[in-house]
Amino acid sequence: MGDTGLYIDPETGKIISTHSMLKTFRRCPKQAEYKYVERLQPKVLGRPLRLGTWMHKLQEVHGKGGDWREAHVDLSKKFNKLFDEEKEEIGDLPQQCMNLMLSYLWHYKNDNWKVLDSEFVLEVELPDGAIFRCKIDWLIEDQYGLWIVDHKWHKVLPDINFRLLDSQSADYVWAAIKNKIPVQGHIWNYGRSKVPTVPVITKTGLIGRWAQLDTDYPTMVRFFKEHFNGKVPERYKPKMRYLRDMQYRFGEAQHSNYFRRSILERTPAMINRVAREAYHTHTNMHNYDWNPEMVERHPDRSCSFMCSYTDLCTAELMTGHRPVNWRQRYKVGDPMYYYTDDEYEKENENA
Repeated sequence: MGDTGLYIDPETGKIISTHSMLKTFRRCPKQAEYKYVERLQPKVLGRPLRLGTWMHKLQEVHGKGGDWREAHVDLSKKFNKLFDEEKEEIGDLPQQCMNLMLSYLWHYKNDNWKVLDSEFVLEVELPDGAIFRCKIDWLIEDQYGLWIVDHKWHKVLPDINFRLLDSQSADYVWAAIKNKIPVQGHIWNYGRSKVPTVPVITKTGLIGRWAQLDTDYPTMVRFFKEHFNGKVPERYKPKMRYLRDMQYRFGEAQHSNYFRRSILERTPAMINRVAREAYHTHTNMHNYDWNPEMVERHPDRSCSFMCSYTDLCTAELMTGHRPVNWRQRYKVGDPMYYYTDDEYEKENENA
């Protein structure tokens, strides 16, 4: 392996790989160049990333037994410092995240999880002496043992095919076992980033499009308190019971349109296959020729929503030069800030 690699840890001098690096390199080397070689970071973050980061923080504080509402207040103060144009584009994120967290806590009110640790870093030494690094959202215990939990917020809840092929979960289970944490497997703690719909009352005094309303029970409880003094008219009771019955109950089928916990146990053979593939990508990535004139692009339709550098990539391909205003959109920062809590807080304050 070369003397430089893609990323060198400034404290230990060792080459570092993470799942995010491997995934980015596999998807598009040009994207990896922007993110890890040049260390470019968008100055303006879109709603999906901001919402996911916000909800992760609330879940982290709650998992540690802290007051998530205090954390929400702090995040709201930072949000209010954004330019009006940014807030208008993102929407009322403080209220949206508040509503999602209240719905999340109601949905899992009766869960049986014991959170042992949250937001902690695991490292594994690879055969070439480099380090594989990952950050675990939660380590939980239930009656079956220990599990790694990964919080994910999506516009649409992913299907089983994604989970079967997902390599991140297997890599993290592998890292936990290498660190002598005997986990049983991985749990995706999915949440839907679309906020449950608050209905509209028509001129007739009825709720519009009631049968098709994409909402959840806590949202409707708040609605009826505000507009009907907490009383649910008879015509709305059947759907309210239906929404209430979506609440999570251990061992029962999950029917919620907004939250889902998906468990997948990984066999040792499958974990080893994924680990071998990860190491193969790791060696290719760190030995790659990062000459800007040689780095390949892998464009597809996902570039518009899976890459933060589409404008730079397009301009350089078409003209050979970057747009003159690129420094207004990007800053240079350590791509590993996520793995250091203090730096992560600073980055989010300045985002």
